[in-house]
Amino acid sequence: MAGITGIFSKSKLPKMDTYILGVFITLCVVSVVESYSASSREIATSGSIIAPTLKHIFLLGLGSLVMLIVSRIHYNKILIPSIFFSIVTVICLLYSMFFSSNINGAQRVIHLPGFTLQPAEMAKIAVVFVLAFLLALFIDRKEGRVQSKGVYWCVFIVSGFGLLLIMNGMTNTLLFMCTSVAMMIIGGTQAKKFFKIFALYAVVGLALMWVKSCINENNLDDLDKQSVVEQTTENDSKRAELRDKVWTARIATYFSRFSSPLYEEEIKVGENDQEIYSHMAQANGGVIGVMPGNSRECSRLPLAFSDYVFAIVVEDLGFVGGTALILLYFSLLIRAGNVARNCNRAYPAFLVMGMAVMIVLQAFFHTAIVTGVFPVSGQQLPLISRGGTAIILTGLAFGVMLSVSRFGPEDVKSSKTNTSLPENMRAANPTFDSRGSIGK
Repeated sequence: MAGITGIFSKSKLPKMDTYILGVFITLCVVSVVESYSASSREIATSGSIIAPTLKHIFLLGLGSLVMLIVSRIHYNKILIPSIFFSIVTVICLLYSMFFSSNINGAQRVIHLPGFTLQPAEMAKIAVVFVLAFLLALFIDRKEGRVQSKGVYWCVFIVSGFGLLLIMNGMTNTLLFMCTSVAMMIIGGTQAKKFFKIFALYAVVGLALMWVKSCINENNLDDLDKQSVVEQTTENDSKRAELRDKVWTARIATYFSRFSSPLYEEEIKVGENDQEIYSHMAQANGGVIGVMPGNSRECSRLPLAFSDYVFAIVVEDLGFVGGTALILLYFSLLIRAGNVARNCNRAYPAFLVMGMAVMIVLQAFFHTAIVTGVFPVSGQQLPLISRGGTAIILTGLAFGVMLSVSRFGPEDVKSSKTNTSLPENMRAANPTFDSRGSIGK
């Protein structure tokens, strides 16, 4: 009880970075507006145009509460809970592989009383926690660079999480790989080691794609055997769904666009309707958009409120608004970099940059998929897309960044708080700027 009271006490705390807080608030405001604009398809199921938006606002409130609580906790005290959180995430991922159900055709969820839990969203935060721990643990204090065994441990962890998420598609695994590479760069990893890292990740990626294809083929065989005994429409839909989930097939479809443009294709429900309606929405938005609430395609675009919400953003706010949103995400990365440079220890620097890189890369993947730059794959837009687990965990990520921004620069002035970290995790931050780069 005393710990909870301490979190909400009025005792003077160092100031947190107001720019990062401003990005969080701005994204929440945009999220509410676009959630309302993209809710047309849900009216038929909910019976109310306002109910889905109210639920979304409630979840944003929970995410904001998590952000505020975590931002008041010293990042050193996050170490043990983060390890526990990562262990729970692995358990949930293992459980979801065998006992969970699917939503949107791919995302595996665990049903709990009153809500659903998405282990894939938990994994995004857990990966950053584990990588920050390992990279800080294996920094050579003399050279100020991550040791080779630290790099190999990171590759092993990313590969393990990728294997646990194999039935959710390969996008999350690619996201983990890119985040780990970015964090290794921050850790001063030598350039020559990246050739080994890329080679290892290439092997891991091909191996995971092969395993996923084998699993889908085995499931297809099981369905074919079952259909001999019982011919049902459900079996036919499951068989088609499994074929569509093969990642290599999506890659082939993506490259076929170069010879057969998407706008020349006939709209087929369940095959290409999401892509076509998404591009129609973006084209309808033009330069300045049709303004929120006037979206034409939100009533036809499947998953307009989640996996394809950026298409509605562009339709509402146009090319200008869509570009501004992308720049807002990238400004978060720049600001996090400034915060990291003000930390004299490696661990908080890895934490703040890892969380920022994960959020920004996820936003980049989402926009790239929606605009057709990347092959089709489910990836939410942080804080903008609907989703309980994703919003709350994004709030957690922002809370960690704000905690580092609050206490990291203070630790430079006094080494007293640094003693709460284990001795072998007190390595100096390779990017530390003793002059202080953040303007107050």
